[in-house]
Amino acid sequence: MRWVFGLVALLIAMLVVLSLQARSAKRTMARATHPIPSLQEQVAPIPFDAAAASRLANRLEELAGTSALPVAELEAATATAAGWAKATSPGSGPYRAAVRLRSAANALLNATGALDDPRRGEARRLLAEARQALASRAPLPGGPAAGIQDQLDNLQRSLEEQRRQVESDGP
Repeated sequence: MRWVFGLVALLIAMLVVLSLQARSAKRTMARATHPIPSLQEQVAPIPFDAAAASRLANRLEELAGTSALPVAELEAATATAAGWAKATSPGSGPYRAAVRLRSAANALLNATGALDDPRRGEARRLLAEARQALASRAPLPGGPAAGIQDQLDNLQRSLEEQRRQVESDGP
């Protein structure tokens, strides 16, 4: 009979330890999915507009098929998508769509005049992912880890835009 009480005590202790570890994991994941203030760029948030995002995706798709790419329009697209990303929550469909639209516009900015440039294909792939995120009502695949990846992609695009700006301002 004594061993039964010992077994019950052991099971209770294991439940307590597991519940504490689960709480710790939830807190850690919550902290990881929130943007890191020191890494955030200084962009004015723009309320996300799904219809405007869809129109932007269509326009970028159209531009991906043209040889002459309007730099000013693509830079405006990156700024708009950056504002949308700033106004939405990482891990959400609108955030992913904004980041993918920004990435697609950046890919087109980096593309050459050749229609077979691989960056144009990359832009089309990113636009398909943006449309998928816009159309999805279910939780996005990948969960919090995908939200973190989206944040890293957004930060990478920001750095890419800053590099391009420095290069254009240089001597």
